Amino acid sequence: MAKILVTNDDGIHSRGIKAAVEALQGLGEIYIVAPMFQRSASGRAMTIHRPLRAKRISMNGAKAAYALDGMPVDCVIFAMARFGDFDLAISGINLGENMSTEITVSGTASAAIEAATQEIPSIAISLEVNREKHKFGEGEEIDFSAAKYFLRKIATAVLKRGLPKGVDMLNVNVPYDADENTEIAFTRLARRMYRPSVEERIDPKGSPYYWIVGTQCPKEVLEPGTDMYAVKVERKVSVTPINIDMTAKVDLEEIKRLLEL
Repeated sequence: MAKILVTNDDGIHSRGIKAAVEALQGLGEIYIVAPMFQRSASGRAMTIHRPLRAKRISMNGAKAAYALDGMPVDCVIFAMARFGDFDLAISGINLGENMSTEITVSGTASAAIEAATQEIPSIAISLEVNREKHKFGEGEEIDFSAAKYFLRKIATAVLKRGLPKGVDMLNVNVPYDADENTEIAFTRLARRMYRPSVEERIDPKGSPYYWIVGTQCPKEVLEPGTDMYAVKVERKVSVTPINIDMTAKVDLEEIKRLLEL
């Protein structure tokens, strides 16, 4: 029977991770290791300057589940140390889309990338939300049914046939208004999703403090064929194949000549 790891960056109590476990029932033995707390935008951070604490908990549908007071990447490393190899790793279902090259900031995508570095076929899956506050776990009315449907469909295919050569993980984004009849688009990463900026505010004692904020790139500048165009313009489910070798596909000798090194 297949061994499936489920993790996330929204935390062990996220409705998204429970939805993922429900979607994967019957496909194999499910093991959950997820952060105790919200860890969005943690990227590939790893805890190496303090010990980690883990708490075993009970979750319906899982053979074993642990809450870890670390980052999503820590969760993957801990899971492999505790349970051995896995046949598939799932990170999500994340509240809020994870698209463009900014997936390197995402704890959701980074957990899947970590699993991929360990040669585990991996899927990061995120559900678009239409209210900003929902990205951090709020909003009981969120409907995971379409995301669950596509997760099960894609996970079943990967378990059966594996990932194509040169593909280490799949980054999946589901529109908030998707249903089972929504089309799937196979896409490339957009250049970026947000235009970041910093807001300065003043605390009650008169000292400045800062929020990093971002404005989503307008639809008018999105390129056809990208994950953002598929989700934001075409309202399709985007599936982006990711290779974790970020080496530029260029002639290395030409680079040497151009840099005169």
